[in-house]
Amino acid sequence: MATREQKIKFALKRFKGFWNMFKRSKRGMIGLVIIIIFSFIAIFAPFIAPYAPIEPKFGVGEYQALGSGVGLPIAYQLSKPIWYKYLPWIPRGEITTYATAYTYTYQTFQFLIPEEKYDPNLTPSLTPEQKLSISVNDRIYLTGQVSGVKKVEAKLPNQTSIELIENKDWQAGSTISEVVILHRFPDDTQITVTYTTGVDLVENMKIVKDHKLSTPESFEEWNWTTNSKNYINVTYNSQEGLKITGTDDSGCIQISYKNPPLSPPSTVETTLYYQTFAYPYYEPPKRFWIHVSSKATGIIGYYVDVLIYSENEGKEYVLYSKSMSMGDYSPLVVDSNDPKVASNIGVSSHPQSKVFGHPGNFTFGIRIRFTPQNQDATIYIDDVDCLLYGNIFGLLGTDNAVPYPTDLFSAFVYGARVSLIVGVLTALFSTFIGLFLGLFSGYVGGMADEAIMRFADLLLVLPTLPLFIVLVTALRTTSGTVSMWNIIFILTLLGWMSFARSVRSMVLSLKERAFIEAAKAAGGGTLHIINRHLIPNVFALVYITLATSVPGAIITEASLSWLGLGDPRLASWGKILYDFNNSGVVTSKGLLEYWFWVFPTCIAIALLAAAFILLGYALDEILNPRLRERR
Repeated sequence: MATREQKIKFALKRFKGFWNMFKRSKRGMIGLVIIIIFSFIAIFAPFIAPYAPIEPKFGVGEYQALGSGVGLPIAYQLSKPIWYKYLPWIPRGEITTYATAYTYTYQTFQFLIPEEKYDPNLTPSLTPEQKLSISVNDRIYLTGQVSGVKKVEAKLPNQTSIELIENKDWQAGSTISEVVILHRFPDDTQITVTYTTGVDLVENMKIVKDHKLSTPESFEEWNWTTNSKNYINVTYNSQEGLKITGTDDSGCIQISYKNPPLSPPSTVETTLYYQTFAYPYYEPPKRFWIHVSSKATGIIGYYVDVLIYSENEGKEYVLYSKSMSMGDYSPLVVDSNDPKVASNIGVSSHPQSKVFGHPGNFTFGIRIRFTPQNQDATIYIDDVDCLLYGNIFGLLGTDNAVPYPTDLFSAFVYGARVSLIVGVLTALFSTFIGLFLGLFSGYVGGMADEAIMRFADLLLVLPTLPLFIVLVTALRTTSGTVSMWNIIFILTLLGWMSFARSVRSMVLSLKERAFIEAAKAAGGGTLHIINRHLIPNVFALVYITLATSVPGAIITEASLSWLGLGDPRLASWGKILYDFNNSGVVTSKGLLEYWFWVFPTCIAIALLAAAFILLGYALDEILNPRLRERR
């Protein structure tokens, strides 16, 4: 009898010989390298992916207005990959363009017809009612991210050109993208607006580095002014800061008011300015979000104003003003999606386009206003932050999920884990079920063989994908959801038949050979013969089937998830395709504009499936004696 050590040495020698043969197979090595890469990605997904794969959040538990378990979106919807900024053919910068319209008068009102709807040979002869159907009221709508109007000209029907004067002949509408014509012109006068529009790739910007004011150094980044220098002092307080969680720092800004014995000021204003920041982009951010928490003692109430100062324009934009009461910390949120913010700076929507319509230097500020109550007062400011959301983010951009867009790179990384788990486990389970049933059916024979093979034939003739859909839908109806393990179970249930038939055919041949008859004559039982004589002779087929069964499971899981029948709680490659299919991006934007959402996933599915097939071919060449002889 061979000792345990000898058996181990023999096994290692066999493996070394196998590896030497495998290394000579280019297809096998390519497949193995690809599988190792994806396995590494799957195993270390939490360390590779920068964000959670589903509903990623930024700043969870850091802002009073959101609460302890809620965060902000990591980026804006449909952001493009951040490396787009290095591509030379992506347009960036300021562009001068034109918009043209033609005038006509109807019932004492002047209207404008856009150039694309105006035919110089036909339109002048239309009735006023017909012209009304193609007009756009008294203004010209400019397209793109308008940064400024350079010139407005009128070309009269007699070909005389006149440059119009702002606020006399024309003025800006409710947004910077509207030009309202004030002067009355003859019909068919051509109005041309020359304006600049910015096209750029904007990154996310966090203006305040340490919004928790955790150290005195973070306070040094703030400057302050006041109309009551003799009574106001602004300092850093390390004890009175807002604590949302037990680990929060206690730092904050303290505004102290010392009540004078005589003639107190009627209103005290103190403005905190964060250090000036540069906004280098020709296109405004997609969104801004500002948060301030404050509390006061010694006064009944006070006002908090949130402002942005544009150094290039020399103009201060008061985005929001809110009345606060004495007591504990209260939050103030300023969101560019709030119509009140747009109204406060004189536009109907998209206030970020007016504030950040062009590159420049800006200052973020908080103003505190209150009426003294003939006593000392103290106001504490904490959790002050200003976030600007751009249109590029991450290695693969984001999807259009609301309210939390998904980082597509993180979803892609975690998707490798799901695909490998489903593919490998399904292949393992279905292969070993097929091995057991094939051995039992082929060796025992009789009614058991007939029953197993007829049941396998029944499952083989059923249409696979429709059956998968029916079973998954039934599971979802009964249990409310479909987990990854349900999918593995279904794929295993319908994936063992072909291998069982292959094993049975090999066993039918093997059991007639002399060494099996000798084992029977020596008194070997059924389990002994199967275990010691049949399994070693069919196990080469097991390795090959394991490798070649994985691609089918991966593709089937991706297909089910793409149809919306996967586990919605897991990020899988199929779910990425499902989200893209349901986003409407193909019809509204076009496939090529957001190719990074779908193409990397499709390539990954194809690569991983091909890798296992290449591995299976290599194993077949090594373990199949006929192929070995031919080579």
